[in-house]
Amino acid sequence: MIESWMTPWLLLAIPLLGAGLGLLLRASLQRMKTVALSTTGVSLLAVISTSLAQSEPAAALSLLCLLPATAFLTLLGQPLHRDNSSAWMMTLILLGVALGILTSHTAAHELLLILLLGLVCGLLYRHQPGSAPATWRGMSSFILGIITALMALALPAPASTIASLATCATLLPLLPLHSGFVAALSGLPGNLPALLAFILPTVGFQSLYLLLPSLSGTVLQTVALLALAGAVYGSLRALIQSHPLPRLGYASSAFFCMLWWYVADTGTAPVQALVYLSAVGLTTSGLLMAWYAIRARYGDIDFRALGGLAYPMPRFSTLLALLGLAALGMPPFGVFSGFLGMLLTPAFTPSGSFAIIMLVWLTASWYYTDLIQQVLFGRSHLDVRHEDLRQTEWISLMLMLLLLLILGMAPSRVFESHAAGPSATVAMKGEPWTR
Repeated sequence: MIESWMTPWLLLAIPLLGAGLGLLLRASLQRMKTVALSTTGVSLLAVISTSLAQSEPAAALSLLCLLPATAFLTLLGQPLHRDNSSAWMMTLILLGVALGILTSHTAAHELLLILLLGLVCGLLYRHQPGSAPATWRGMSSFILGIITALMALALPAPASTIASLATCATLLPLLPLHSGFVAALSGLPGNLPALLAFILPTVGFQSLYLLLPSLSGTVLQTVALLALAGAVYGSLRALIQSHPLPRLGYASSAFFCMLWWYVADTGTAPVQALVYLSAVGLTTSGLLMAWYAIRARYGDIDFRALGGLAYPMPRFSTLLALLGLAALGMPPFGVFSGFLGMLLTPAFTPSGSFAIIMLVWLTASWYYTDLIQQVLFGRSHLDVRHEDLRQTEWISLMLMLLLLLILGMAPSRVFESHAAGPSATVAMKGEPWTR
């Protein structure tokens, strides 16, 4: 039987070994990709077996399983190209580090957080397009996250709690530390933006959950104000973007700020918040995967120069429209059910700030609809030959939509632990859902 202290290192070692094997087979891209896909499958089996052996709560098992599943789907639709091979191996490394963070505690948890932030910061530095200020701001945000994680190890409470909270804000984007998240979604190659759109918020939310009992009312009120400002700022920045990648980055950061606001306003993180977090992350990943299919065919272009794809690319158009509906928070997808479930919990009481959240939600119908309408039905300014989705691209997006449907239609009790639930107070009781 596997001891509990061995679980993080086992889940970290499997993807790392897969990355090492993939590098040995780098002469053959097909074998390299097969190794990467097989490693994510083995990681999923390892997560299930270790979680069942240690009687993990259902919510923890669901979240842990979504990590290798998302990695698999982002890899599946990738074309066999030499430029993508390094991203495949980094996918495995990031997956292993994320699984290690979610299953570790104390010093190991903080050290793996530092490793994750350092890896993403290094990727941004390696792939920065010249002297792009957005990339440098993103790197500065992640460097600040590394510094605050080190401070959390060295300082006593409550200073260490505030430092850890700042680290959470770089992962689960919160104004003014959202720049790293947006830069990661906008400036990295291959499937890495789609993967990090799910991994970074998931790790940040888990860290926030563990910190929640230690946060005072004043800190929560400050976080709620920053979250409201971040939701408004992210929506306004998304409206003015002419390129899909930063638009998706700012839009998703606005939706994650809504989650920050809810947690700070109620002082709780119910299972519905986990559904909402997962659904927003998966929706953003799906849209980034769909746009990568466009970039692979036409290059990195302004979406306003591309249009009229509804008829020449019916597979792509159908899936993009469905992902857009999921991003808008339409039923029966997970974003809608997660957000509605949070509002129906006893801990939530409508207030004046809730009106701002509703305006932010309605603003999404503008920038998401504008993006989809232009790509599918707008006037094309390019004279190019269209090619619809290949089989692996189509399957990966279909499975992503299936996950969003499961999150939206599954009863909340599927994600709940059989143990007694935490009390609906700021100082949540009970065991963390990661162990």
